[in-house]
Amino acid sequence: MKFKFAALPLMLVSAIASAEQYNSFTDADYISADYGNFDTDTLSVQSQYYFGALETLGPRKEFNYILPVSNIYGGFRYMDYDGGDSDSLNIGGEYFTGQWKVFGELQDLNSTNVYSAGAGFLFTPNLLAEVEARKVEDSDTVLFVRGQYNHQLSGTDYIGFTAEVDDEFDYRHVSSKYFTALSGGQYFTAELGLTDVAGDDLFWGGEVEFYFNENTSIGAGYSEAEDYQFNATHFFNRSVAAKVSYGSNRDFDDLDIFSLGVTVQL
Repeated sequence: MKFKFAALPLMLVSAIASAEQYNSFTDADYISADYGNFDTDTLSVQSQYYFGALETLGPRKEFNYILPVSNIYGGFRYMDYDGGDSDSLNIGGEYFTGQWKVFGELQDLNSTNVYSAGAGFLFTPNLLAEVEARKVEDSDTVLFVRGQYNHQLSGTDYIGFTAEVDDEFDYRHVSSKYFTALSGGQYFTAELGLTDVAGDDLFWGGEVEFYFNENTSIGAGYSEAEDYQFNATHFFNRSVAAKVSYGSNRDFDDLDIFSLGVTVQL
């Protein structure tokens, strides 16, 4: 027990010393999906800029559960499939002033526009409530109410919760994420989500990720639909990382999804 208490300050100093700060995040990904006799290839680029620095929790891609920092973002996705192609574009942003938050987004999904706008209130640094109006072109506007709560544990460890429901209570979703620092500069995360849509069965999915250090991690995910995925990420330096993943489905052996990507954080 004495050794544990003596080691604790050294662990905290190490965690603080290894923390990095970033303002911008850019991801470029290529996904190849083989559905038996139907193939798709997808290219995507997504970028986000924060007007205040975000500090890592140790791993270079792990940050606080709630991030009350103004930001703008945008992305483009192009899919080529047997018989045609499609593309999508999204731009948006979040603005925080005091405890208030306003946000909006525009998505162009293969010539179908989706608009969303909303406002939120930060009751405490660990409790955020939001109301969002979302409209798909030629459809009625749907309102969503969302809440996020971060329960801080020792050090940087936390368990976060998110709950969301639409104005007709036809859609209900809850999710949680757990982050913990292990001994020896290693880390672990676990996520679980539950979605209940009127007329459908309850859908669940989860994933875990283990960090060997601040730069390298492996992960796996599984869902109620028998989908599974394995992935790995490695940072070559403080700014550039490579990502790779493979996914399939236990009930559909002909499904193979490969993904390669690069992340740049500045």
